[in-house]
Amino acid sequence: MQMLRTLCFIGAILISVSTVGAFEKGQSGIGFFGSAHVPVFNFGNWYSASPKLGVSYNYVATSRIVAEIEYHYSKMGGGDLDTRRFRWSVDNNEHLSPQVTQAMAFNSISASGIVHLRELGSSGMTPYLSGGLGLFWYQNEVSGLIFPGQTGTTLDTSLLLPAYEDDWPALTAMLAGGVSIATSDRFLIDIRGRYNIMLGELRPLEDWGLLKTFPLQSFDLVVGFKYFW
Repeated sequence: MQMLRTLCFIGAILISVSTVGAFEKGQSGIGFFGSAHVPVFNFGNWYSASPKLGVSYNYVATSRIVAEIEYHYSKMGGGDLDTRRFRWSVDNNEHLSPQVTQAMAFNSISASGIVHLRELGSSGMTPYLSGGLGLFWYQNEVSGLIFPGQTGTTLDTSLLLPAYEDDWPALTAMLAGGVSIATSDRFLIDIRGRYNIMLGELRPLEDWGLLKTFPLQSFDLVVGFKYFW
């Protein structure tokens, strides 16, 4: 019975999608989205996949092209400095920093052009390519790391490196591919994959195995909803 209900629901969506008319030039829309923000390469050694939330303004420039201005926020998770060890040259043993804390967040704004491969809404489901530029303001805070260059016979766990914060706006280029699913002439479901190249850096912590990270690179898996008027 549950499977039958699911099939009927999917069928209703497909019927509504197949009868949607084309979107018209001049329509505006507001969108909301959630995504998995996945850091890659050296950035992936710092943090793991994290949720990202955002809102966008959309303008239908032609029947195939939509201009999009987007704001999003992401707080990174999975930082593992509390489990990373450094090797102290005096005793040649590896040590943890029990007081370490780290946190990173993004506040970002971007502008993109979305080019659909056919007229938006004419067939309900329309693939697209997208590219854009933005400013990703990031804050990376680290504190509580034991100073690894100290001398003496006993490691002083209260002797710490100065706390620091990398806090910069980074020019960012974005490339994406996805699909717009029109369920009416006002409502879209947007599913995309997007690659971000951010011209910012995280300072190295080589004693803990973290090399200089430049540029910051990440991948987004995005699901969004857009309403047009």
